[in-house]
Amino acid sequence: MPSANDPAATYKAIIDQLVDETRLRSVLAERAHENRPFPLASGWSNFNELLSSLTEHQRNLMSEVLRAERVSAIHDVLALFSWWIESQGVGLSLDGEPMPVDFSGEGLHGDFIGRCGDWAWPDDTA
Repeated sequence: MPSANDPAATYKAIIDQLVDETRLRSVLAERAHENRPFPLASGWSNFNELLSSLTEHQRNLMSEVLRAERVSAIHDVLALFSWWIESQGVGLSLDGEPMPVDFSGEGLHGDFIGRCGDWAWPDDTA
């Protein structure tokens, strides 16, 4: 965990946690991969027929697609935040201290995608 008062380390920790969350867990992708039906009350049960009709290979492909979509969704949210920061004067702060963002030069979403690809933080000390 970063120091409680280090905005740069905190920003890096946030991005890295988002990367870890996309790598480690996707309920939909896991269910597709394992061919576990969705509970009726989940709102996803209408996909049970489709999942049960897929071969193991097709379920694995579906699982990969769902994981990729999860990465894409986080990217899109961070791209929107980047737009707000760059064009609308919005900022992130930690205890009132401005938080540096955009270490990659490509926005928050660039930092996220870079870290998904094992890009090292510049002067990685956090």
